[in-house]
Parts: sequence; structure tokens; C-alpha cells
Amino acid sequence: MSFSIDMRRIKQESYRLIHRDGLSDICAGLMLAMAAVFFFNFRYAGALIVACSMQTIILPLCRKKITYPRVGYAKFQGRPDKNTLIVWDIAVPLVVVGLIICIGIWVRQLLPISLGILLAALTFTGANITGYLRDYVLVALFVASALVSLLLIGAGHDPALVTAYQLWALSLILVTVGLVQLIYFLNKYPKTAKEAQYDTA
Repeated sequence: MSFSIDMRRIKQESYRLIHRDGLSDICAGLMLAMAAVFFFNFRYAGALIVACSMQTIILPLCRKKITYPRVGYAKFQGRPDKNTLIVWDIAVPLVVVGLIICIGIWVRQLLPISLGILLAALTFTGANITGYLRDYVLVALFVASALVSLLLIGAGHDPALVTAYQLWALSLILVTVGLVQLIYFLNKYPKTAKEAQYDTA
């Protein structure tokens, strides 16, 4: 008897299970909040590096402490190494943000809509993997934030400040959604007695 293993489906189910912890949304929200600090005042460029570290450093640490002890951890073949993740999670976002800033310098009115479309595109990519309706709702939310920001700029508000408040508003939504998911996750997947004893040791 032979069994056909659909590795793509297994990876998708593993991805879905891990992302039910809400930590991705919380870290993404904090990342947007830190990025907003930069757009609020361009002198705080260091906030962008802190923002990118949310996905590369903070999220893996939280997952190691909170998620993996409850649902396990699977490492699939072909998974990017740490250096590759640093490039994709820090270097690439900084380059993209730099390009958006250049757009903002040339045509300041395009600053918030560029960020909104970028966030929508990134979220849409993840939504195609998870298949969650919630992720598609977030895509629509990011696009809507870009359009609302564009209206505010048309009303005479400063594009950089509008972008900062746009990101803070999205941050609040993401962190709230993430906390709700995290609470549900912790209740559904409590640590075993052995794991709890190990933590207190």
C-alpha cells in the first residue's frame, strides 16, 4: 500500500496552525506603529530598523516561548536560513520603504497610498497561503486606508502626518485582532503540566 503525501497541503496546514496564535498580527501592528514614528518625524530613521526587527527578532522569540511549546514546530526542507531571512525581513523592507520615501519626496500625495498598496500586496500574498477570510478583509482595510488618506491629503493635510496616523490606526486594529487571537489560542492550546513545570524551573 502506498500513500501520497501532499507536502504543499501539509505546509499550508502547519502555516495556518502557527499563525492562529495572533503573534504575527501583533508584531505587524507594532512594526507599523514604529514605522509611523518615522513618518511623523523623519529625524527618527532608527525607528524603521526597530520596526523591521519585529518580524526578524521579536516574532521568532515570542513563537519559541509561546507557540511552539503548545503546537510543536516543523522545519521543512528548503526553509530559508537566518541570513536570508534577515535580508528579506530587514534589508528588503528598508529598500522598499526608501523607494516609497523617494516617491513621497517627488509626489508627497502618493506617500500613504503607496504604503497602503504595499501592505495590501504583502497581506494578499499571505492570504493566498492561509486562505483566511480575515486576511482578505485586512487587504481591503489597507486599500481603504490608502484611499481615506488620499482624501485627507486632498483636504489640505500634510501627507507625512496623514501617513503616520494611517499607520497608527492600522497598528491599533492589527494589535487588537492579534490579542483576541492570542487569548483564544492560549485557551485552546494550554501548556502541558511538564512544560509549565519546565518554565518555572
